[in-house]
Amino acid sequence: MSEVQNSITADFNLKREDGSLIDSSEHSGALNYIEGLGMIIPGIEKALKGMDEGTKFDVSLDPEDMYGLKDDTKVMEVSAKDFQGSAEELEVGTIIEAHTQQGNQLMTVQSIEGDKIILDANHPLSGIKMQFSGTLSSVRPATEEEIKKLTSGGCGCGGHGEGEGCGSHDEGEGCGCGGHEEGEGCGCASGSKEEGHSHEGCGCGNH
Repeated sequence: MSEVQNSITADFNLKREDGSLIDSSEHSGALNYIEGLGMIIPGIEKALKGMDEGTKFDVSLDPEDMYGLKDDTKVMEVSAKDFQGSAEELEVGTIIEAHTQQGNQLMTVQSIEGDKIILDANHPLSGIKMQFSGTLSSVRPATEEEIKKLTSGGCGCGGHGEGEGCGSHDEGEGCGCGGHEEGEGCGCASGSKEEGHSHEGCGCGNH
């Protein structure tokens, strides 16, 4: 007999180790997911596994359980001339989309020094230990219809393209710009500085 997959609803606060708030149900709505479908970060799902409705939780989550450790190989230097848009519009903290050999990849502008731009392809929350607390407001067996609906159209967490992990940053290695010596540009398209929690939070795109 297969294990029951529960539908979980939780009110929560997700904070950095220093107490600063990353995300909360007050800000983005209650966390709502079905176990085993990859709808949220595995570390959070594992932490709540087996808890009953009404349980209050307060757990520490290591970087390995969340967005991973910082990978220095994903930090790279590019020239402003490699950007398709205007590099003058970039600010430290801006999230850009780079068209790389591994496909489209999100990167954060880490620093700007003249014509030199340092990009970081690590998730903005990688390397951070977090505290996850709250209350399980509902725990019930998911219906077959709910599971079928979510598994028939991708990961079910919303906002992710096919093949992308739910709530995780692109795992491609490095910029993959390549071709600079052959005169090809990086293909880094500049974007706006992200506000709110769209690249942060618990990884469930449909709170």
